[in-house]
Amino acid sequence: MSSVNANLVKEINLNKLRNAFKLKKTASKPQLSELTGLSVVTINSLVKILVENGEVIEDVILPSNGGRPATAYRFNSEFSLALVIYVYEQRGEDTVFICVSNLYGEVLEKIEKTMIKIENNSFDNLIEKMILKYPNIKVISFGMPGEEVGGELLISDYKALRNQFFTSYIKERFKLPVIFENDINAAVEGFCYSHGITEKQCVIGIYFPSKYPPGAGIYINGSIYKGRNGLAGEIKYLPFEIDWENFDYNEKQMKEIIIKTVSSFCCMYNPDTIVIYGEGINDTIISEFESKCNSEVERIMIPEIIISKELNHDFEIGIKQIALKALEPTVHVIR
Repeated sequence: MSSVNANLVKEINLNKLRNAFKLKKTASKPQLSELTGLSVVTINSLVKILVENGEVIEDVILPSNGGRPATAYRFNSEFSLALVIYVYEQRGEDTVFICVSNLYGEVLEKIEKTMIKIENNSFDNLIEKMILKYPNIKVISFGMPGEEVGGELLISDYKALRNQFFTSYIKERFKLPVIFENDINAAVEGFCYSHGITEKQCVIGIYFPSKYPPGAGIYINGSIYKGRNGLAGEIKYLPFEIDWENFDYNEKQMKEIIIKTVSSFCCMYNPDTIVIYGEGINDTIISEFESKCNSEVERIMIPEIIISKELNHDFEIGIKQIALKALEPTVHVIR
């Protein structure tokens, strides 16, 4: 076996062992061998690597029969931490939530802070304090309304951030990987995680704020679909002939727009589920949409439609899961 192939097999086996530890939390070498299907000899060499890295910690299990203690190994859930920062309006004020999460998704610390103005350096002090307190932070994940194109924050609810290279600034300032995701994409990620959505299912999330243009997130083939420039879901540009800058968001027009938007996504993606987020949207919109599906094909395409007021809840779960995915080890195949 070539050295390249040997290293690849080693990395694959290490990841298999990491997953077993994460699942079991604490295990002996024979248990790990049974869980992974790897030989005890292989387990011995791989466990040594993980202990030296600090990814697992040597532990002791005291048997119930009072015999000799067995050596076991415990998964170190704080070997890598994620700093998760997300922003949304709460009680009429822009509120920033900062939390530190371990590899199990458990929150070690969470704080919230209202901000009058949000700009590039608004988060510097908060990030610096968290990194000093938790030096094992290895990724920073931001969730907020907006869209990056080529690293530039082309779309943002916060004027001072528009056209700024926000993630580049944070990355350069703190020398850590930085992820940026918008609210609706993260919310769809969170919904799919919470509801055990499979790779074979397609879920569309559509957010209709009360004072801003709508946006959508598309979950397909097991991940959020971003499109060529990352602008998939910018549905304010659908050809509905609406001047969003001067739109008064009246109930009748909003109902028509929601029905047209849901119909558009049904035709384009034939999804399993459409989640409609927004205040003031009630379940009657579902029957009104269904009543407009006149043909047999249109009726067949009707998905499960859920009206949800849990955008922020799903947003929080989703942005944390996105950060945790970034901490998962990857195997690079060299050809």
